[in-house]
Amino acid sequence: MMSALKKITQTWLMVPPKGSSWREVLRPATRQTIRVLVSIVTAWVVGMTLHLQETIWALVTALIVTQSSITQTMATARDQITGTLLGAVAGIVAVLLEMWTGLRWLPFWIVLAPLAFLAAVQTNLRFACITLIIVYLFPSEGSPFLPMVTRLTAIMIGVVVSLVVSFVVLHSSARKQAFHTSSRILRRLDGLLEGALDQKTGWREIETRNEACVALLIELEGAVEEARRERFSDLEKRAPVLAALPRLMRRLLNDTMLVARAIATGRAAGNTGLVPLYKSLSHTLRALAHSCEQRFVHKQDRHPHQPEDKDILELLPRLEEQTRPEMRFVMSLFKDDLERAVGVLMRDDASAAKGL
Repeated sequence: MMSALKKITQTWLMVPPKGSSWREVLRPATRQTIRVLVSIVTAWVVGMTLHLQETIWALVTALIVTQSSITQTMATARDQITGTLLGAVAGIVAVLLEMWTGLRWLPFWIVLAPLAFLAAVQTNLRFACITLIIVYLFPSEGSPFLPMVTRLTAIMIGVVVSLVVSFVVLHSSARKQAFHTSSRILRRLDGLLEGALDQKTGWREIETRNEACVALLIELEGAVEEARRERFSDLEKRAPVLAALPRLMRRLLNDTMLVARAIATGRAAGNTGLVPLYKSLSHTLRALAHSCEQRFVHKQDRHPHQPEDKDILELLPRLEEQTRPEMRFVMSLFKDDLERAVGVLMRDDASAAKGL
């Protein structure tokens, strides 16, 4: 029964994603659930305090705009505001046409058609069509313009509340997420090289592991972008090491795939000197991953068995001691980038990432 349920959740719901645990899924999901609920309740309280006649639109907007990150919330809020203003103008035109023609549905279709075309060309204008439906089609009494103003006000309240909640309520540290993701990437790179050395692992499986690393790289870029939104100061000046992480991890991922291909080719050719090479690379990657982990768990005391940066740098020149010319070439590239990584992650020298 449990195996069938697990298969259904992984196949239909894709939960948890491959390579992830339930904890990695449930923690952000719980945080986002609380943020959405707080956003909706706050929008309701503000609407009741201001005695809005149609507070429901503030609640709906808060539900739509409140996202799991500041970057996503700001992007959705921008789209909502743009669509609301455009939809409001369209709603005014539709009301004027209705007053002039005496028809209800014809003005709506005349105005909706260009909005639908704009939304098809630029998807961030999709809220314009929704706003038109809200301000024009929903029944109201009295002046046709008063309900329009009330509904637009409620929508704007929902947007503002969502932005405030995103900054204040259970906002996860982008810095912690970025270093945590970097650590996961480095350990996945270690596993990727191990798979290239294993004769039972086909190249398709190595490519699958590479795709998992690419997904983590996208997640890392999102976390760094989130860190840029958290404060107004320039991230390159405030946290240069954090700003350099995406470029550094992207380069290491590219290098690792080159080395994995060279290892797989050498393995097929019967090269027997690959195991010491992998051990050296694995040692370096795991040391870099541990350095990232120290940062996001806020532990500054060095583990007694953690290698020093100078130990890693002394190890790297040996990587070029290969007999095959293609292996010497890829290892020289990898060595240079690993030296950069040691400088950035273990010595806090963001300038080492220049040239990436």
